[in-house]
Amino acid sequence: MTTERTYYMQLSTDSALMRTILVLSVAVLLVTVNAPVVQAQSLFAPARQVNDRVITNYDVEQRVAFMTLLNAGAADMRAEALSRLTEEAIQREQARRLNLRVNIDEIAEGMTEFASRAELSSEDFVDVLAQNGVDRETFAGFVEAGLLWRKVVARQLPALVSAGASDAERARDVVAILGRQRVLISEIFLPTDPQFADAVGQIMDMIESARSVEEFSRIAREFSLAGSRDQGGRLSDWVAVENLPGQISGQLAAARPGQVIGPIEMSPEAIAYFQLRASDSSRDIPPDQITLRYKRLLLPGGETPENLQRVAQMQAQVRQCAELGPYARGLSEDALVEIEGLVNEIARADAMDLARLDRNQISSGRNEGGQLVVVMLCARELQFDERPSDSQMRNIVFDRRIDAMAALKLQELLADADIRDF
Repeated sequence: MTTERTYYMQLSTDSALMRTILVLSVAVLLVTVNAPVVQAQSLFAPARQVNDRVITNYDVEQRVAFMTLLNAGAADMRAEALSRLTEEAIQREQARRLNLRVNIDEIAEGMTEFASRAELSSEDFVDVLAQNGVDRETFAGFVEAGLLWRKVVARQLPALVSAGASDAERARDVVAILGRQRVLISEIFLPTDPQFADAVGQIMDMIESARSVEEFSRIAREFSLAGSRDQGGRLSDWVAVENLPGQISGQLAAARPGQVIGPIEMSPEAIAYFQLRASDSSRDIPPDQITLRYKRLLLPGGETPENLQRVAQMQAQVRQCAELGPYARGLSEDALVEIEGLVNEIARADAMDLARLDRNQISSGRNEGGQLVVVMLCARELQFDERPSDSQMRNIVFDRRIDAMAALKLQELLADADIRDF
């Protein structure tokens, strides 16, 4: 009896153990079988909803991989990918509202055009994407959204934009094409006349030992010949570095705030020192790529009240270089001349005056041989191997304005959208 009881107890224990093992095995099997399902559910779960359109985690991961392959640098790639997908959702919705569509051929053509930027065929580009985990559909969807938005923009915005001849002229300016590195500077001009050599030598020692903006300003107020002396040599407006002569622009671009550069020969009659007060970028355009066209007017007598009043009248009434002629009546034939040349080829003193001007602006305040020098900037343009035509420049301006307006329209649509994160 004891033996049977022991046997049945053992059998019961073994059975319980077997049941436990069986239950655990089934549980493990279920977890193993369901793991891909759970992972898939997480992958295709919504990351964000934009109005009625859902962006999944898979969409985001695909876009991150796509952007990484394109070297689209961003501090937070996932956030950037989600932002771009959100914009595309808005673009698609706006296209749907306007009943705009793109067909398969248009998408294929768009994919080919995009791939050609990497000097690849569409098929080769898709293969490269696949090797890096990006589906063809992800690429096609990206292209489709761009094409749809292009149609939206073409439908809604061109009637609101115009570009004329004056716009084309301004678009040729260096600043309009490439932007600018701007600086705030102070200046001191000193005479080169030998009779002042000893005094100028002492002033130069003072300038070169100046340790602050205030000290440089004090010296300028006391000794400078420039019209800015009453302001302590300070030029109140930002000056584009690329507008300055090469010897000056290169040193200012590399200077630190407070640093003094010079002496620099500005003309046979003057040398100059400059001090950098501030700089707001690191962009630098070589002066040997920039052409200036300007008019130079010499008014006898220098800074007389009559001449200063005459300059003020020019600044108030002259709107383009062709209108400067009447102010040279009664003067010698060479009093008014038009000059064109690279920044490094023209007189440095003129280049400094012109650096502070935009197209069709006038500057004065410098004497030369007993005459007041007046300069008016007619054009400041980059050198091109093949100069764009006026028609091409108008198209460039038109496209830029359309792009700016399209970006604004997209921001308005985003602001009005119902965006919900999960």
